[in-house]
Amino acid sequence: MSEPLEQILSLYQDEHREIANVDEPQCSLVLFKQADKNFAFYGSQIKEILAERPVSWVPGCPPSLEGVINHRGRVESVININRLIETAGQDVPGKRTILIGRGNKMQSGILIDKLIDVLDVAESLIHPAADNLSSAMQKVVVGIVPVGHEYFALLDLNLVFERYLETSGYDSLA
Repeated sequence: MSEPLEQILSLYQDEHREIANVDEPQCSLVLFKQADKNFAFYGSQIKEILAERPVSWVPGCPPSLEGVINHRGRVESVININRLIETAGQDVPGKRTILIGRGNKMQSGILIDKLIDVLDVAESLIHPAADNLSSAMQKVVVGIVPVGHEYFALLDLNLVFERYLETSGYDSLA
């Protein structure tokens, strides 16, 4: 080794440095695609992820209710959020993934096109939702999250369930 390099290294070895540990609040997010658009839910609002589960259609249900599933011996409703966020539905071949979500007013499955990932992100990375979103999206989107080179619209499950109850007519029954 060269003498100047040894001198520099010896200075750093003799120095007692303290490492600062910064705890930044984190939150878990469930990232998914719906109609080729990126969305996310708070991980705390999603109780389970069910892969490739068939959904049974029930006559007389509102258009935003895809049907029901048998989950652990219990009948669970499955909501199609395409109608709630006013995105064009896609014909995804085969069975699709269902997120079991629990909000303040209800619990239900949410049909999604494709699960991307479940990850922890710093809360400081969540930016306020843009003002130029459609009126339907403004009712359910609470933020925008950059992940890699893509952006995900962060949905609040309680707001999604409120929108479902409003549009289905069930809210007026309560």
